[in-house]
Amino acid sequence: MEEKSIIKKFRLGPAAFPIIIFGILIVLGFMNSEAFVKILWNVFEWLMINIGWAVSLGCLAFVIFLLVLCIHPVGKIKFGGPNAKPKYSTWNWWAISLCAGIGTGIVFWGAVEPLQHSFQPAGGMNLEPGSLEAIIWAMRTSFLHWTLTPYAIYVTAGVAIGYAYYNLGKPYAVSSGLVPLFGKKVLGKKAIDIIDGFTLFAITGGVAGSLGYGLLQIGSGLDFVFNIQPGPIVWVLTATIIIITYIISSATGLDRGIKWLSDKNAWIFVGLLVFTVVLGPTAFIFNLTTQSIGSFITNFVEAMTFTDPLPGGDLWPQWWDMYWFVDWLSFGPILGLFLIKLCYGRTIREFIVVNLLLPSLFGVIWFGAFGGLALDLQLVHGVDLLSFMNEHGQESLMLKIFEYLPLVNIIRPIMIITICLSFVTLADSMTSTVSLMSLKDNKNINEAPIGVKLFWGLLMGITSIIFVLNGGLEGVKVVKTIAGFPILFIEAAMMFGFIKYMYKNGKKELIQYEESNLNVTEK
Repeated sequence: MEEKSIIKKFRLGPAAFPIIIFGILIVLGFMNSEAFVKILWNVFEWLMINIGWAVSLGCLAFVIFLLVLCIHPVGKIKFGGPNAKPKYSTWNWWAISLCAGIGTGIVFWGAVEPLQHSFQPAGGMNLEPGSLEAIIWAMRTSFLHWTLTPYAIYVTAGVAIGYAYYNLGKPYAVSSGLVPLFGKKVLGKKAIDIIDGFTLFAITGGVAGSLGYGLLQIGSGLDFVFNIQPGPIVWVLTATIIIITYIISSATGLDRGIKWLSDKNAWIFVGLLVFTVVLGPTAFIFNLTTQSIGSFITNFVEAMTFTDPLPGGDLWPQWWDMYWFVDWLSFGPILGLFLIKLCYGRTIREFIVVNLLLPSLFGVIWFGAFGGLALDLQLVHGVDLLSFMNEHGQESLMLKIFEYLPLVNIIRPIMIITICLSFVTLADSMTSTVSLMSLKDNKNINEAPIGVKLFWGLLMGITSIIFVLNGGLEGVKVVKTIAGFPILFIEAAMMFGFIKYMYKNGKKELIQYEESNLNVTEK
């Protein structure tokens, strides 16, 4: 199919939704930036106070659903049918999942959350700041925000959409994940446009927010390494380079751009981790991580359902736990849609292990290492990192702590490269996915045309620049979290639909799987 004929099949309905919404928000922001951000935060606070509990319960349900599915016989079912063969190695699969998921976030928050929560714990926990109890709580809270829960959001969507796409022959779209619950009627044009429009709006806000974090951290790194003061000009130039890079990478396709970038990014992650653990306070890191893992596992359900309901509280769970949950939800369906491009020929159980359990384990080790280093400097060596962070911003902390390890002049530039690579990998995967989803007929198309990728890459990139310059990071944060609220109900419907379908048809699927394995064995 020629490129021009494909471009003519571009779906304007879903694409128009995020363009119109973000256009309105941008115009309102320029009219009165402070009032604009204040109104958005008031809306966000109302949502958190009144239905934040539903977000917590929904995300807990996703984790339980996947853990049960991982050990259930249904986990043996393959995406693509019993005879499907995988295309990607386990390493490439895991690396892409890690880097396309929350790679940008762990680079930003790896030392920040453990340190900040240790000395500013939630009021509802009644912990003494800086105490052992507060430190262990801070570590397990960091694990809560960056391990099982976010990946469960992605993988729940991935399981439902992947099964509908590969095993039921439905279109490559988020709306396909709802077919097991609502039937073919959900694939009507209006229904598809509404559902996919919501997810495109959410992911545009999500990518814009991630680039906002990245720009601040890169700006801080340029200040550290080259004494270049961060500001609007630096942010715009940096964002422009990143946007051009991820659009070019996306244009090369999954098997080149994303695969190559994620491989290099994952190796840098592993190298930084080993460097920190070996040359940092090794015993402290392992002891702290070990005890924190125990607390995390023991108190997981309690932590997931922490709402601090008494009046007059500091709304800590609303501004932290629930904020992160809806933040991940804004990425959920689109990232799940991206992950299924890698799972053909793999079982549901393999999909959960590689995309949920292994990245979560890496996240625990990452926060244990960098959180342990920051806390060791603060508590044992008397380095006042809290004051530094309050003065220079959260984005500076991860670069600051390397001053106390060898080879700082080498490691800091590597960190800046890592931040850039992490965001490019994320934006690349999202650009490729939404571009393919934007086509009216994408069943037999592996990659969207360059023109469509260019459109979505520029839309997400320019939106992020405008919000960073106009509403600041606060404006970006609230937009992408509000965008995540509707996704909760979409993903919950996917989960219930998958359970309903497997309750009726799972035995038949398993019999086919066992017969196929028997035939292969006999041959």
